[in-house]
Amino acid sequence: MSKKDKKIEIQLADSQVKVGNEQYEGYILSIGKKVIGQIAEFDGQFAIIKNENVDSFYKKLENAVEKLIETYNLSK
Repeated sequence: MSKKDKKIEIQLADSQVKVGNEQYEGYILSIGKKVIGQIAEFDGQFAIIKNENVDSFYKKLENAVEKLIETYNLSK
């Protein structure tokens, strides 16, 4: 028997991201209705934000999004 393919909707929405006590332009990545991560933009670099702190930096937005999705899939 084969499994049916599930369609998963991934959204990247513009948002204000809080880092420490300051707000920055950034993005919220969500799968379905669940928010899986936040990305803030600093001087042309993209930072993954966890618990209002910078976790890691990436040169491209695509790399940061890939890392968030990878981390989400590994934690399931």
